[in-house]
Amino acid sequence: MGIPVKRNDYVPWKDQYELAFDDLSVEERQFLVKLNAKLTEIEKGIKKEGQTLIDQLKKRVNDVDDWLEDYEIDYHIIFELKKDDPGYDDDNDNILIELSGFPVPTIINGLEWGIGDCNDHNTLQSLVKSDVKDEIHCYLYHSLYDHTYLGWINILRIGSVWIDIDVLYQKFVDI
Repeated sequence: MGIPVKRNDYVPWKDQYELAFDDLSVEERQFLVKLNAKLTEIEKGIKKEGQTLIDQLKKRVNDVDDWLEDYEIDYHIIFELKKDDPGYDDDNDNILIELSGFPVPTIINGLEWGIGDCNDHNTLQSLVKSDVKDEIHCYLYHSLYDHTYLGWINILRIGSVWIDIDVLYQKFVDI
């Protein structure tokens, strides 16, 4: 569900209240729009890969001759600093934050909800004075600004994203 993972090796964050959304420059707003677009594409890829894995694993679980009895799948998205950030260190991982969750949307009342759900997760429409009300925000972008304590000042520091999809294969044995 885009839940931040607690880690001790994050780079130090700037004060999240240092920069309000309404005070963002045109360039900063353009960066955020580009970030949202990139994260939307990442979501589509994670959803597609996740669904492929689930389909394969369900077949294996339903095959009585297969060793596999169950599985778990999670995505991990690691947001790293820009290389020109003053806090960037060549000898460090430069991690700002990591979000994790299930790689396909869950179904709630017949509607998809979560990563790759194509819903508008923009919760800023009534909170800020800018033209953000016309933007469609993907789940991950919303998670960054609404479910973490990064604040805009740290979101603007994102330079790269690393994506992992982990599959945990499970077998139960009675002794």
